Amino acid sequence: MEKSPPSRLNPDGNERLTAAVGLVLVVLTVVELATLLLGLHQFLSLHVFIGFVLIPPVLLKLASTGWRFMRYYTRSEPYRSKGAPQLTMRLLAPLLVASTVVLFGSGVAMGILHGHSLAVARQLHGPASVIWLILLGVHVLAYLKRALISSTHDITAVSRASVRGASVRSYVLAVAIVAGVVVGAATVPAQHAWVHLPRKHDHRDGAAPAPPR
Repeated sequence: MEKSPPSRLNPDGNERLTAAVGLVLVVLTVVELATLLLGLHQFLSLHVFIGFVLIPPVLLKLASTGWRFMRYYTRSEPYRSKGAPQLTMRLLAPLLVASTVVLFGSGVAMGILHGHSLAVARQLHGPASVIWLILLGVHVLAYLKRALISSTHDITAVSRASVRGASVRSYVLAVAIVAGVVVGAATVPAQHAWVHLPRKHDHRDGAAPAPPR
């Protein structure tokens, strides 16, 4: 009797990759938050650098969770058998994704745009960062224990071998981290565009400031 070929779908591997990249994001976000608490103006260069380092891991996290979402709602049996995410987290997920896009999009835009567009990006970045940190905090409280257990399983030799694709997961995560460091380092020569932003009340749309009365 012939054995059926193994399914190409790997929800356990997806869960472990999502957990691992999630922990990387938590560590980087703690560093980013520290630059705010210790004084943004003093640590602005580090803030910008970590912001760029975060981008590839964030994209990987969105891809891994998006894949699970798509497979679950297209009724893939291996993913359906894993069960649905918590209802609260499913409701918050669109807000977390939207705030992520706005936060990082506006952050990058602030070093590129000028005039009114720059002002809009700055107005979006602050509120988006607050919303993102709150939603991320809820996300961490809900999944941190599970992520730690799942990631530990992918380190221990026996449990690592129990779910196929461990080497691929390691390579993908390493590539995301290295890519983030490369992107961050590549932007260092151009950091003046972010570090030396004009004050919010200066030069709207290129117009000269109003003369003092």
